[in-house]
Amino acid sequence: MLNNQIISLVGLGKMGLGIYNRLYNENLNIYGYDINHDIIKNNTHVNFLEIDKILELSDLVLFAVPSNDEVFNIVKKNTIKKNSIFLDLTTSMPDQSIKIKNHLYNKNVKYFDAAMSGGANGAKNGTLTLMVGAKESELSEYKFVLNLISNNIFFYGLVGSGHAMKLLHNSVCHGIFLMMCEIGQLGDEMGINLNDLIETFNVSNARSFISENRFPNHILTNKFDGNSYLKNLKKDLSMVEKLSNKNSSSNHYIKLTNKLLKKFDKNFDNHDFTEIYKLWQGKIKK
Repeated sequence: MLNNQIISLVGLGKMGLGIYNRLYNENLNIYGYDINHDIIKNNTHVNFLEIDKILELSDLVLFAVPSNDEVFNIVKKNTIKKNSIFLDLTTSMPDQSIKIKNHLYNKNVKYFDAAMSGGANGAKNGTLTLMVGAKESELSEYKFVLNLISNNIFFYGLVGSGHAMKLLHNSVCHGIFLMMCEIGQLGDEMGINLNDLIETFNVSNARSFISENRFPNHILTNKFDGNSYLKNLKKDLSMVEKLSNKNSSSNHYIKLTNKLLKKFDKNFDNHDFTEIYKLWQGKIKK
């Protein structure tokens, strides 16, 4: 166990709150912070501390904020407890992760990227996948905490590699989703029912997480509740393209998916991303 060490979570959005609740329900010594104080008012069980106190007192700090740009801004402005560990759960640029690591190293603080996949339901149920830029031995003291929120943990050794892996993952995931939106619309024009298309794909070689989960649970049901925003997909694919531009490998599909996503009006940025399927015909044209 953790011998009453203080754990804190910064960022209590859809993902962060689910993670907080998992740790809170295990009676860990945990505190939370979010820039939106209404979240605290609506979740009175959260042991709230202001951000300066979180960093001053915590042994382990988990960040579930929009990106590690916010993490860097926070750590540069506050006094931090020596020998603490920061675990960055965001989807972010790996070169920024390395800068944060170097900045905190000089303050006797360890920083590791641990990008997560699994959505709000994964956070709530403790079934996230964690992609960690660390050696397993470097986080052995807190493996118990990681196991409470994740059922798949991958350690890649070097800081930045977890965030790099998440960007590669999201590029494929978002790319397949956009392809499925286009194919679903094309099938409809040809008189093929979307339910039939998805059912057929799911017992054939075209099946994927998108066809097996995203469409049946969030689109065919007309719920459009993927629990992430269109602006998040735009952010992810923009970072992937920026990352790929720094390497010699081709990035034709990365640029194409990013280009398609940019066609969606910014007025829809705060809509659930699964609504892309409804908007496809109006926003993506030949």
